[in-house]
Amino acid sequence: MAKWDLTIYESSDKKEIRNRFRLTKKTMTAAGQHGKAIILEDEKKKEWLLKTFANIIDFELKEIQDLEVDLKESPEDSRGRMHLWRTFNELTASRLGRCLHLNVPEAIIVCSQQVADHPLTQTTTLPLGDVIILDEDEEGETAEEYYQLSGREPYTLETSSKFEKILSEKGGRGDPTSVLAILLEKIPDTINLDEFLDSYDDVDEAFQIVQQIDDGYTLLPFDVWLNDPDRNAGNYLVQFDKSKQAQKIWGIDYEMWALGSDIWMEEDEITKGRSYLTAIIHPKSNIFDPRVNETVYRIRELSDESLSAMTRTPQLACKFFEYHISKQGLDPDERVKLKQAETNLEDFLIESRPRSDKLSDILVRQIGLPKDFKP
Repeated sequence: MAKWDLTIYESSDKKEIRNRFRLTKKTMTAAGQHGKAIILEDEKKKEWLLKTFANIIDFELKEIQDLEVDLKESPEDSRGRMHLWRTFNELTASRLGRCLHLNVPEAIIVCSQQVADHPLTQTTTLPLGDVIILDEDEEGETAEEYYQLSGREPYTLETSSKFEKILSEKGGRGDPTSVLAILLEKIPDTINLDEFLDSYDDVDEAFQIVQQIDDGYTLLPFDVWLNDPDRNAGNYLVQFDKSKQAQKIWGIDYEMWALGSDIWMEEDEITKGRSYLTAIIHPKSNIFDPRVNETVYRIRELSDESLSAMTRTPQLACKFFEYHISKQGLDPDERVKLKQAETNLEDFLIESRPRSDKLSDILVRQIGLPKDFKP
């Protein structure tokens, strides 16, 4: 009988298996998809990457690491202190991208089995702190009243001791429960866009190849919409077919979206302040390009309700908070930060999609209007 290191069940009763994964001895190098990662393999031999977020709780202060980091003043702090936000960003972007039929890898939040097994039902009474920093209409004594558990994915998981050990090592405290992680599908037969460009002596030839792939044009409005300050050439994958010809463009690594301008991106001769994908394809496109508009139209058709559902994390995230509150590693009032992160993501998406013309305005600035356009 096969030994599985991670089993994900569709619901909390563990009656139906969603997927099973086995740890491999393979790892992803820093130059690969999503940087360094541990590789898992599912039942169909498909590979997945384990991406861990450990610095979520400040255990000395018993609070969630600050979500409000000034990126322009100290961009390095965002990597070490905004892990809760980054986890939810990656998950939400994956849901959005796949809903819009774009090449964005599937993402699943996972954690220690100890957290997953923490009892949290609709009627669970929540331990409240001395001071509740919630609005009156948000207060709730039960998990259903506060978290709206019935509207969240109810999947749960089981892990092996090897998987728990990995989480312990990633956590830095010898405690697997302090880590939230994202399991991301590994896209086969790819190299990062920067590697692809570097593989050609003539960069214009490389540009022309990318410009012939429609995926870049459909993905561009999505990346512009999310306002990710880190859309460099390493955040895209070029996928090859069996003939070793460039076939698809994938967007990856959506941790930092909605946080600000391109503070890490060099404004060199290629980018001129744009993301690398935008810089490469914009000479061949404009706001009226049917490929660009295909994604703009799909974004426009998303309802407020569907966006709200996509920013709502699974029940495992709620259990993560309640587990650490129950172990007194986190103050009860800190649970509001989970809803704060979700609300901020939802508000950004709803306010910035094209029915308010904000996205269209940004796209005009990024890729322009036709040269012969007459207003």
